[in-house]
Amino acid sequence: MDYSKKVGNNNISLSDEVLEVLESQFNKVKTLHSTDLEIIAAELGVRDNDVKMWYTHRLAAWRRSQGLSDCFGQL
Repeated sequence: MDYSKKVGNNNISLSDEVLEVLESQFNKVKTLHSTDLEIIAAELGVRDNDVKMWYTHRLAAWRRSQGLSDCFGQL
């Protein structure tokens, strides 16, 4: 599945290199602490909010693929 150029309804463009790093991190850890999110964004040279939005939508897609609710804690 392609989570690349657009995140949700926002037109957030992320490079292929950034997407590879985010996907790799997501495969290791499904949820990030806000500090980790800020560190990743700084290392990648992108806005914190862009990383947060990507992670939020990616987690929702992963949860759907697992047969779970899109939102954590909701049935």
